[in-house]
Amino acid sequence: MKFFEALKTGFEAFGKWAATIDWKAVHDHIEYISEQLPKDIESVSINLMNRGWFVWFYEGYMSDFSNKMKSLVNKTDLEQEAFMESYIKDNITQFKDALVSFYPDRANQIRGAFKSHEVGNYFSSIPSLLVVAEGIGRDIYPRVGIFAKNHSQGTPKTNELFDSISGISVMEEAVLKPLRVKSDVTKTIHKPTENEHKMFNRHLIMHGTSNNYGSEVNSLKAISLVYFVHESLTHLSKK
Repeated sequence: MKFFEALKTGFEAFGKWAATIDWKAVHDHIEYISEQLPKDIESVSINLMNRGWFVWFYEGYMSDFSNKMKSLVNKTDLEQEAFMESYIKDNITQFKDALVSFYPDRANQIRGAFKSHEVGNYFSSIPSLLVVAEGIGRDIYPRVGIFAKNHSQGTPKTNELFDSISGISVMEEAVLKPLRVKSDVTKTIHKPTENEHKMFNRHLIMHGTSNNYGSEVNSLKAISLVYFVHESLTHLSKK
C-alpha cells in the first residue's frame, strides 16, 4: 500500500509539474533545432565567410555554442562584426597555444605570425597567417590546397573531400559549409577598386596586388581562418 500511495503521490506531483510547462514552446524549440538551426548556421557561416570571418561552432561547451548562435543569428552585419572581433581577441592565446601543440614542426612559424599581430605589424601578420592556414591544410590533407579551386565547377578543392566521407550529419554539413563553397576571400580579382585594396582577399594580398590590407580587423580575420582550417579539417579527417 505504501508503494502505491507513493506512486500516486509521484504521479500527482508530475501532473502538477507538467501543467506548468508550455509544451507548444517545447515542441517549437525541438522543431527549430531539428529543422531550422542547421539552415541558420549555414547562412551565418556563408555570410561571415564572404566578409572574411570564419567561426567554428563546435568549439567549447554548449554554452559557447549558444552564445555564438545568440550573437550571430538574425543580427546585423555590424553586430556580427563586433562579436567576431571580440571573440577572436578573447581567444587569441588559446588558438595560438592549440596550434603550436598540434603542429610542433610549425611552432616557430605560428608564433612568428601571431607575434606580428600582437605588435601591430599587420602587413606582416596577414600574409604569414595565410601561409600558416595553407600549410596546416596540407599537413592534414597533403594533396589538397585549401585555396585551390575546381574551375570547371567553381568550387574550392576542399569540397572534393566530402566525396569520400559518409555519415556527415545535417548539422556537420552546415558547420563545414565554408569548405564547400567559393567565397570573396579566395576569389580572383585582377583590377581591384580602392575598397577592394582594403579587403581580406588572399589573391590580392599574396600576389602583391593589394597595398592597403594591413588592418587589425583583417589580421583577426586571418586568425579566424587559420583556426577554422585546423578545426574543420581535423574534424573531417576523423570521420
